[in-house]
Amino acid sequence: MRFLILAFITSFLVNPIHAQFVEIGGLGGAVSFNGDVHPSAIFINTRFSIGAMVRYHAHPHFTIRAGFQHGTLEAKDTDSQKKEIRERNLSFRSKITEVSLIQEINLAPFIPQKKGQSFSPYIGVGVSLFWFNPTTLYDGKWIELQPLGTEGQGLEQYPRQKHYKLFQPAIPIVLGLKYNLGGRINIGLDIGYRFTFTDYIDDVSTIYVPPKELAANGELAVALSNRTEEYTGLPSEDRIGTRRGNSNNTDGYLVWGVTVSFNLYGKRPYKEEKKRQYQINKWL
Repeated sequence: MRFLILAFITSFLVNPIHAQFVEIGGLGGAVSFNGDVHPSAIFINTRFSIGAMVRYHAHPHFTIRAGFQHGTLEAKDTDSQKKEIRERNLSFRSKITEVSLIQEINLAPFIPQKKGQSFSPYIGVGVSLFWFNPTTLYDGKWIELQPLGTEGQGLEQYPRQKHYKLFQPAIPIVLGLKYNLGGRINIGLDIGYRFTFTDYIDDVSTIYVPPKELAANGELAVALSNRTEEYTGLPSEDRIGTRRGNSNNTDGYLVWGVTVSFNLYGKRPYKEEKKRQYQINKWL
């Protein structure tokens, strides 16, 4: 392990100066939800997303990326092909905003100024913080779910159920391809999954709380906790105390799309490159 750390530090010290540069750009694509509402349908639970990034290329094989992402996470049980999921009839929509810091490893050396090294696949891992706020459509209005405590949050009978935080950390794992078109412009494909530490992006995790107890959180909490009757038209008391979501798995989301970026080179790398070319061409 110490040898790997030493090799990593040494690679920066001996790095050719023309390989160090900054890249700025954006990502246009989609964000896809993976959680309890309409489960196992991540590519169906997809909405538009946009983002921005700044990359520091410290070495042909190592890049640090700071990113910003904004989109909408959404899923509806009624989109499911499974009857039991459709009858559950839960849904949510949430704006999501994320900031991240990711260490990327280029699997091939990426030096846009050098012929033959203008393309590279990459992988990366990092940390991120995201903000979300699940809502659902009820009587023609979008209702914020977190303050309601639809699974007994805030009730004395459920001391372990506390109102979840709307700011959460995540671990992004990314992979992609990037290609320099010549000069300063790059294009690429980027896809990354966010492993989160919350099961409440969709406000669904544990059990159906008895309405008599949940009434302490208000009429809306009772109405939006169990929505099966809205779909089937039949009483749904049999769901009380049964599993509403799967608390064994946390929620996650996928960010993917096309990147377009612009390289910012300093004057010195260009001077060094021109000097090197002149020294070679002088003897031709």
